[in-house]
Amino acid sequence: MNFQHLDMVNSTIIVVGFSFFVVGLDEFVVKQWRQKHWEKLAAAGDKEKIELLAAAKAAHVVDE
Repeated sequence: MNFQHLDMVNSTIIVVGFSFFVVGLDEFVVKQWRQKHWEKLAAAGDKEKIELLAAAKAAHVVDE
């Protein structure tokens, strides 16, 4: 059996799995936290966060 091939397959599976984990974590955990954090700072008058929220809503990144 070719062990070098198995190492390449295992490495590929690990990289792809980790990529899905990071994207899923960002999509389902961090995105909600980031949105709430930006809304809190925007309500406090932070102009940069107000602009970020407006851009996110215009791009349909933030659910309304």
